[in-house]
Amino acid sequence: MDEAHEIGYPGMPSHGHAILPLKVGERILGILNLYLEPGARVTEEGRAQLETAAGLLALAVLKERAERAARILHRATLLSLEAQDEAEYLKRLCALVVEEGYVLAWVGEALPYGRVRPLERDGAVGYLEGLLVRHDETPEGQGPTGRAIRLGEPQVVRDVGQDPNYGPWRLRAQSFGFASSAAFPLRIGERVFGALNIYASEPDAFDQEEVAILRDLASLAGKNLERLRSQAQAHLLVQLVEQVPESVFITDLEGHITYANPALFAQTGYEPGEVLGQTPRLFKSGLHPEAFYRHLWDTLEKGQVFRSVFFNRRKDGRLLVEDKILTPLPNPRGQLVAYASTGRNVTQEWILHGMQRALIRMLERFLQEGMGRSLFQYLLDEVLMVIPGAEAGSLLLRNQDGKFSCVALSGHDPALREVAFASQEVYALRAPASIGRVSGEELREFVQSLASETASLLVEKGRLAEIKETLYARLEVNGEAKGVLYLDAFHGYFPEETMEAFRFLAHWLEMVFSWERAQVQARYLRYHDPLTGLPNRALLEEEWRGEGEVFSLALAALDKFGDVNRRYGRAEGDALLVAAVRAWQGLLPRGGRLYRLGDDEFLFILPWGPEQVFGFYQELNRVFQASLPGPLAKEARGVSLGVAVYPEDGRELGELLRRADLALRQAKKGRGIAYFNPELETAYLERMDRMAALEEALREERLVLFGQPIVDLSTLEPVAIEVLVRWPREDGFWPAGAFIPLAEETGLIRELDLYVLRLVGRLPNKHVWHVNLSPKTLGDPRLLEVASRLQGKGVRFEITEYALAQGVEGILQSLKEMGFALVLDDFGQGYASLHTLVHHPFDMVKIDRVFVAGLGKDPKAHAVVRSSLGLAHELRLSLVAEGVETEEQREWLLRLGCRYAQGYFFGMPQAINGA
Repeated sequence: MDEAHEIGYPGMPSHGHAILPLKVGERILGILNLYLEPGARVTEEGRAQLETAAGLLALAVLKERAERAARILHRATLLSLEAQDEAEYLKRLCALVVEEGYVLAWVGEALPYGRVRPLERDGAVGYLEGLLVRHDETPEGQGPTGRAIRLGEPQVVRDVGQDPNYGPWRLRAQSFGFASSAAFPLRIGERVFGALNIYASEPDAFDQEEVAILRDLASLAGKNLERLRSQAQAHLLVQLVEQVPESVFITDLEGHITYANPALFAQTGYEPGEVLGQTPRLFKSGLHPEAFYRHLWDTLEKGQVFRSVFFNRRKDGRLLVEDKILTPLPNPRGQLVAYASTGRNVTQEWILHGMQRALIRMLERFLQEGMGRSLFQYLLDEVLMVIPGAEAGSLLLRNQDGKFSCVALSGHDPALREVAFASQEVYALRAPASIGRVSGEELREFVQSLASETASLLVEKGRLAEIKETLYARLEVNGEAKGVLYLDAFHGYFPEETMEAFRFLAHWLEMVFSWERAQVQARYLRYHDPLTGLPNRALLEEEWRGEGEVFSLALAALDKFGDVNRRYGRAEGDALLVAAVRAWQGLLPRGGRLYRLGDDEFLFILPWGPEQVFGFYQELNRVFQASLPGPLAKEARGVSLGVAVYPEDGRELGELLRRADLALRQAKKGRGIAYFNPELETAYLERMDRMAALEEALREERLVLFGQPIVDLSTLEPVAIEVLVRWPREDGFWPAGAFIPLAEETGLIRELDLYVLRLVGRLPNKHVWHVNLSPKTLGDPRLLEVASRLQGKGVRFEITEYALAQGVEGILQSLKEMGFALVLDDFGQGYASLHTLVHHPFDMVKIDRVFVAGLGKDPKAHAVVRSSLGLAHELRLSLVAEGVETEEQREWLLRLGCRYAQGYFFGMPQAINGA
């Protein structure tokens, strides 16, 4: 190439070039560039010499690359001996690769989900920031790293600019000056763990010899990783054995302990010098038979694993229960060289499990046999079997006289069963803690402080001199001392783990005692009234015999008892019942019985015929009135009595009670006492038949609506219609008195009122409709929902004075807020007051017919009507006079200023069209 250059630099002297390729075979490793004087030419001989020189240089480059790889392998071998852990080794390996001339080296780990995670790196590490490399079949898995991991063979990219699989990383690699790269699989055992990745700045950098050496480097690295990981795992295993809470020791074939971990020393209380070189007999408790150990050695000598629960003993003599696994240990050639023991301290679990089984068995016996000495003895024997170290025991329970005696005894002289101890002579009941442990010395010191006779007996019969330690538990139910439980150890001490099980046992016993007391109380409450203490119907039914001489069943009820609760409160009502019962019990004759059957219903069973019952009834009333408490003392209250006689009125209890109840219903109508007779039963059955027929008529919607007008007295024109319900029958209609009181008494009135409201909803809007509501209906939660469908129909609700005594203020206010007018019906019957009219949202008052009937005859009636009219006017209430039947009554009302009236004078009730 002559001195004529297309490209030159300022100040550059004129020159020419001789440029030769550094070539090995067809492979070009680089160029040799020589600068020539202007005009100089290379001769053929010189050209041949230069080509030879270029060939030698190419061979030198190849040799340098091979030597570089060889140096890396040599240094990596030394590194393998120096590195202490995996991270240090990989970091230093990458560093020495870069030190030998490569621009980047990193180790990647193949993760299970396809990604390759860089572990350690050196050189141009910025290339790896945010780099995505995978080892699956995705595009990011087709590079040298992914293929090396997937195929298990080295992968070389001689030119990153041309390799078609290098697309995802080409621009990034070129920006960092990478021209070629190679990836070598790293194996740990037979598994490809990851890849060693090396990058060079020159293209075609990795020749065959270099790759072979780097493959050896990767193989060496894999083996060293396997060694380091084995060492790390071995270290972890050593740490595990040293730190696990389970005891571990190893013996030689003769059974001498050659290794023991810290847990063994902690559990047994021995020092290492006291254990190493000894045999496991050091821990022997003497609780296993010799056959147990023969079976153990037979199993181990056969090369088999032996597992069992061992009862060993700590250095301080306390028992230690261990779940042990004994394992034969062979050497790499399979020869048995040692035995290993791993043991988990299961003292607490073993005790609790055994205690649980014992208590379950006791509970089963308790449910079958009830509470008794045999049950407690069974429990004590079971407990001695499951509490390590317990060799004797006693359970003392409190007698009715306050003293304590043994109900269960084991390991002591049976004569102690016959001894009764005073509460101050029972140690656990004087101990500061309710559950605890005391040494034999403390127990003996205490016994010496007792009365000489008791102390001598305990020393002689109680084996006090042998006791090393005693567990005690004071047993209480609701703070009251119930008993005390002792467990005694003679040959050692109780394990610390015993206390939790012992507490569990004590609390379980307290629970059983509490449950037994609750059962007694429950049985009492099952058969007795908790307020008065009287037997109830359940006990009556169990005690009933229905045989023998004539006797009377007298069913008593307090008159208007519900009014007492409503007016004075439940507490005053309860006081009335208690006072009455206390007074009545003094009247019971010999052989008589008194039961409480309901709120205010009592049953007297009297050993008399009906002739003597009347005098008894008079005495009942007398003492009842004398016993009235507090604010009731000045009120005239009485008792109603219904009487049925055995066997005249029946032999079965249910039959007699039903007939006494029929008589009581009759008595409540005013006579105070009534005796059953067949006519009462006939009337009752007729009443029930009528009730069933009424329910059926309601279901089938056979009841119809009638209406009676409310008129303007001056014009006689209707201003409203009062809605009445009628029950059709074959010859006309049942009178209202035949079914309305029945519905009121049985509660069916609610369904009847709601039925009427539904029918009113179908009536036309041309009238103002007055609808009566029973007190029971006012308390029905369905009322407001049904009433809401009548809004806008001009409905007024009529409420009786009696309803106001039932606490209906809230529902009246709700009806008023919904837009309904309220009418106070039957004003003047005695329940209402000025307070009622002022504080309830009424719009109209209907004065009772009894006052209207007296107009023109009784001046008092005249005064009541005139006063009522004045009061209504002042309170801005409309007033309706009920029961107007004559022209004279109409004229009187007009003269008094009454505007509205209702009665037969203006028309009889008529069927409402459209209803």
